[in-house]
Amino acid sequence: MAQDREMEKKDARRDTLEQERERSYALIRLKLGAGRLRLVNWLNILAVLGAVGALFVAGLLLEKPTQSALEKRDLAQFPQFSPQALWQGDYTRQIETWFADTFPFRDAFVGLAASTEELYGLRWDDLRIVAPAGGEQQLPAPSRAPEQPAPSQPASPSQPEEQLTSSAPAPSQPEEQPASSAPQAQQPPVPDDGGELSSMNNGIVVYQGRAMSLYGGSYESAAWYASVLNTYQQELEGVQVYNMLIPTAVEFYLPQRYRDLSQSELEMIGYIYGQLDPAIKRVDAYGEIAQHTEEYLYFRTDHHWTGLGAYYAYRAFCQQAGFTPLELGDFETRRLDNFIGTMYAQTQDNTLLENPDYVDYYLFGQPYTAQMFPAGSPYVGTPWNLWGEYAQGVNSYSVFLQGDFPLIQVQTSIENGRKILVVKESFGNAFAPFLINHYEEVYVVDQRYFQLGLVDFIREHGITELCFANNIYAACTPYHIRCIDGLRHQVYQGAPPPAQPAEPQPQAAASQPEAVTSQPEAVTSQPEAIASQPEATASQPEKPPVLPARQEGQTAEAESQPQRPKIKLFRENLPPPPEELEGQ
Repeated sequence: MAQDREMEKKDARRDTLEQERERSYALIRLKLGAGRLRLVNWLNILAVLGAVGALFVAGLLLEKPTQSALEKRDLAQFPQFSPQALWQGDYTRQIETWFADTFPFRDAFVGLAASTEELYGLRWDDLRIVAPAGGEQQLPAPSRAPEQPAPSQPASPSQPEEQLTSSAPAPSQPEEQPASSAPQAQQPPVPDDGGELSSMNNGIVVYQGRAMSLYGGSYESAAWYASVLNTYQQELEGVQVYNMLIPTAVEFYLPQRYRDLSQSELEMIGYIYGQLDPAIKRVDAYGEIAQHTEEYLYFRTDHHWTGLGAYYAYRAFCQQAGFTPLELGDFETRRLDNFIGTMYAQTQDNTLLENPDYVDYYLFGQPYTAQMFPAGSPYVGTPWNLWGEYAQGVNSYSVFLQGDFPLIQVQTSIENGRKILVVKESFGNAFAPFLINHYEEVYVVDQRYFQLGLVDFIREHGITELCFANNIYAACTPYHIRCIDGLRHQVYQGAPPPAQPAEPQPQAAASQPEAVTSQPEAVTSQPEAIASQPEATASQPEKPPVLPARQEGQTAEAESQPQRPKIKLFRENLPPPPEELEGQ
């Protein structure tokens, strides 16, 4: 009976609405008349068709974008024709994708769509959760480490995981993590608002104008990462190895009421440090950063840390390396404003636009010269600057090292015999430049792009220290672990290193001074000849850098074998050491 009465009420409401609609239409017809009503209808049709036609013509005639600054990616390219692709239908689908992806004013339409979709998102107590690709995973975030994890190696992914992700689920039966393996730092107090939400593994949370990646690492991957670093320690006898794990913003700025959304990064860092060889020095970046969480350590619209956050990690590193860290007042601070980073590109959340980030970077008084070796050119470098001050807007983080490159090699005026190589992902870009204040040579290797065998490279260049600097996401991501492991003995598949030419006879060099410019050894061993004969050196720009002259006792046969050349840095451009200045 109750259901019948409810149905009757619904029918009555429906009839009432239809009657009101009919009365409204009747009033419009009486007011406009049949002729004017038809005119209005035609005007509406023409307006819609005109708008659609204008967009179509704009899509054909206007210049099509090739990159999306908003989404930070390259847009689709026009497909190449092939009969097979046309027959299978791929060609027409790719044209449709290209047309939709390169439509004029695309970023403006994407922003409008994001503003509309944001109204449908989950926003609870000024918090919005953005699900990761593939939907939300309702997995409880583990809080304890397994007893004896095995460093399993998943199958290689088809393409690199560029974003900070770790999709492997945590073990279901964890055991208490020993307290001795954790860094000596406590989680900073966070506001407790009360309340509770269901747990999510990965994804992004936007809270009070700050976007943060939710952490969900795998202990199996963490053990694998530690075992890879232990292998480096075993193979590089006499080289001091450091490991610096970098926490992210979610560890310090996610309120207590939402802590169950993200796994503890502190516990995962402690677990990895507990699995390392005792000879590897642990850099407690977490402890140093945790003491300064009221400062501007992480960007609000980007997943990276700031230059200030990297500075505090540098202080923690100096404690392990035996240096006295420089103070912020010793540097010149410069700033890039209006930085909108990767988190906005992924969430399109308008609250992030209300308070853009800025990028502070520091210039040092320490003189240096540097070279960068791009992909496909591991033996031939180009002069480089450690700061890309031209960076702006969405690319402002590229001010550090000018971005990610396979190798950057730095020579300073310091003469203490200490040479360090840093293996890093993008978080290390803001950290590595601080090291030029303490080392004679600094090598910065991106674990994703370096193309030579790292163990041999370290031995050949006399590198004395090796530092792995990775954020905690990368340390638990199979792609990054596989990259680090593969660096050890990988073989470059491109052109082999140039063979060292034979050294000219001293008598010939004395009797024919013009041969100085024709012999590469003479050019490199006599810098004054380069200055006196610029035309000769400029006429041979395509010659690769040469190897150093044959050492005493070296045979001609050994010299003629192809070798990997050490890149010659421009030491003569550096100012003389202080003791030489005093003697002049």
